[in-house]
Formats: sequence, C-alpha cells, structure tokens
Amino acid sequence: MRAILNKEAREEFLSTNWKFSTMAFKWSKSGVCRLYDRRNDQTKFYAGGYGYDKKGTVLGEFINTYFAEELKKLDSSKFYGLSHYNKNAKSSKRRFLKYASKNTRSYVDGGCGFNCMADILLKIGFKMLFVQETKNSSIYTLTTK
Repeated sequence: MRAILNKEAREEFLSTNWKFSTMAFKWSKSGVCRLYDRRNDQTKFYAGGYGYDKKGTVLGEFINTYFAEELKKLDSSKFYGLSHYNKNAKSSKRRFLKYASKNTRSYVDGGCGFNCMADILLKIGFKMLFVQETKNSSIYTLTTK
C-alpha cells in the first residue's frame, strides 16, 4: 500500500513532533482515556463517557489535528470512520461524499475503533507498534512505514 506522505515528509513530521514517537493511552479511575506523549506529559487529546472505543476516539482526534490535509486525499468508502462532509449540499444524499472536494470537511470518528484509526495512519505513512499494556494504559510507538 502506497503511503500518502513521502518518506521525507514522514521523517520531518516525526522530527518536528518527536514527543509523539511514543504514545501512551491511559485511563483514569473515572474511565476517561487520555493521550500522553514521550515525556509522559498529558496532551489535549482525551475521551470520556460510555458506549464507544475511547482509545480509538483519542487517536482519531490526534489524526484530525495533525493530518487534516492528508485525510482529504483518502477514499471514504475504503476507510471505516472517515467522512467527507459537504455542508453546502442541497440534498441530504450528497452531504457525505466518497472523495473530498473544495466544499467538504474531512474528518475521522475514532469511536468506530482503534484499529480503523491505525489503518488510516498506515495509509498516511505511519505505523502504530504495540509496546506494552498494563491495567490502565496501553503504550505504542509511532514509526514511519
């Protein structure tokens, strides 16, 4: 599978955002999932509540923040959780599109699952490698494909 970002762009991202080379998803006693970076600093990405994949939602927020332009290049029918929403569509049938256009907002909904978000990251050009899991955390490394 060919990645959206070329090798130089992927290495540049990891060089600039080196704190995300290690990603720790930690759950609080109340059930909130938060993303911590390589230095174990809390990031702005978190999810709470019930009834969906919180770890996937946190990863989805990360993807929406850092890879918004790359999401526009993906076919939404091939990636579960990816949407290209056209707010200017006259018909409700044309609001969610297969491909992005100038009027669409592209985003992922990580509540559909962590693996779906990892597949989208893989298409962009990054792998999530599992490191360790404890009672209240899962740790991954983000590497280039």
